[in-house]
Amino acid sequence: MRKAVFYVISLLLGLILFVFSIKQAGIGSILKSISFFPLSAIVIISLANFFAAIIISTQRWKIVIEAQDNCKISFFKVMIAKLAGFTMSYITPSVLVGGEPIRVYMIKESTGCSWEKSLAAAIIDQTVYFFSLLLLMIIGFLFLADHFSLPRSITYGFWAIIAMGVIILHMFYSRVISKRPGKEGFFMFIINTFRLNRIKYIKNKENGIKRTEKIISEFFRDKREALLKVFLLAIAEVAAYLLTVWIIAFYLGAKVTIFSSISIFAIITLASFIPIPGSLGSMEASITFIFNLLSLGGGNGFTFSLVFRLVNIMIVIAGFAAILYFELKNIKDRFMQAPQELSDLHKFIVNIFRKKG
Repeated sequence: MRKAVFYVISLLLGLILFVFSIKQAGIGSILKSISFFPLSAIVIISLANFFAAIIISTQRWKIVIEAQDNCKISFFKVMIAKLAGFTMSYITPSVLVGGEPIRVYMIKESTGCSWEKSLAAAIIDQTVYFFSLLLLMIIGFLFLADHFSLPRSITYGFWAIIAMGVIILHMFYSRVISKRPGKEGFFMFIINTFRLNRIKYIKNKENGIKRTEKIISEFFRDKREALLKVFLLAIAEVAAYLLTVWIIAFYLGAKVTIFSSISIFAIITLASFIPIPGSLGSMEASITFIFNLLSLGGGNGFTFSLVFRLVNIMIVIAGFAAILYFELKNIKDRFMQAPQELSDLHKFIVNIFRKKG
């Protein structure tokens, strides 16, 4: 019940921000930008966005999964899980991490890897990607701070988010990557600090959490070649997103530099941290603000957000198809593994209908 109330409240907040963004950009300016935007460009933008969000990130995650012992998996199966995770993240109030449970579950079912290995692979994948995003956000913020007079509230907000990110990554490094024997791991530190071990479910999972932390620690310490590949692919994913930003801006007639593109994507990333499904409203408000700040036009900014949302919704639809495919395949596999008596009954019924035919 509480989750449902929170979901409704977050959606209402998103709608308020959405309407506010329309008012800030101006309906006339928005309609003008939309009228000049070529629909044929959607194909190019969709391909660039799919390449960034799914293809590159799937290959990165595949490398992490296969770095675990006995966890071989095809690119297609990883992509199915990635699509499903993207969709669940998009429709929940947590765009960056909301789909992790289904990602972990699908990989476990597809590879036969343990929960701990599947969970560790997802955490490693997202940690490296978050580090890349943090670097991007710092560059984008420094560019904006150097070229524009930002409101104090926004400046403080930027610094607070960056400082929080640096602290979390430092804690992760000291407690997972360079952890001394006997020292609490990152997740156990959080659990014990906030007394989460009082929750019976978490208490029962403590041994599994410790095993997961050990797997993560071993990857960062011992799998240096795989780590380098994963980090380079994370950078490549960010670069592909920047290309997507540039392409959308190009078709809107807005001339953007590499640093402007970084600032725009950094703002999109910040908006995704706001707990609203699909970043509804928060993304529109953020992009409209940054386009006005960069003198690119609020109408162009709002139209940019609509185009970016549209190409992501296309991936969400593909994600629903991936979830359906996975479930149907599981049903088929379970039936094929059914007891011999059930298989014999199936054959008996089929033969009856054949004779009648």
